[in-house]
Amino acid sequence: MTPAIATTLHRRSRHLAFCAALLALLVGACGNTPSPSPSPSPSAVPSASPSTASASPSSSEAACVTADLTVTGGPWGGAAGSRGSDIVVQNGGTAACLMPAGPTVAMVDPSGAVLLANTPPQVGTGPSLAPGATIGFSLVLGNWCDQGVNLPLHFSLALAAESIDIANLTEQTLDDLPPCNGPDQPPSISTTAWQ
Repeated sequence: MTPAIATTLHRRSRHLAFCAALLALLVGACGNTPSPSPSPSPSAVPSASPSTASASPSSSEAACVTADLTVTGGPWGGAAGSRGSDIVVQNGGTAACLMPAGPTVAMVDPSGAVLLANTPPQVGTGPSLAPGATIGFSLVLGNWCDQGVNLPLHFSLALAAESIDIANLTEQTLDDLPPCNGPDQPPSISTTAWQ
């Protein structure tokens, strides 16, 4: 097996694991009221283009796919015992596409196992992203108490039928993770709406 095929198979297995874990989280979250999430600290969102997403999608547009998107995270910043980052999504394709209703992000370990994801994700379609346009959101991670986690940790953004890795956004060491503010409380991950 060539290295390129092995890499492709590994990425597909990570995406399948993410989708399966996300589905399990959705089923478990049915009927539960989501708890309030911490507010990220404001910071500048880098922009690759002055274009923005359209709030009124066309019915003929397809859902955005990984082949057309670039997703990049900014540096981690501290915010009231949490870690936050601004994420920028750019459409590098030749046609407009539809983003999900809201950002759903998973934190995955080196084996591709999903450790944490924000739930419940919003259903339906979101804004239309024109070719070359960007859209962003903020991500906040809090209360990490598992000191035995396998590193580095990566983050993926869920799309309609797949997920895409967020470039430049990893947790390389235990010091990069947010502090444990309550060992009897679960870790949290939250996102803002599309900005």
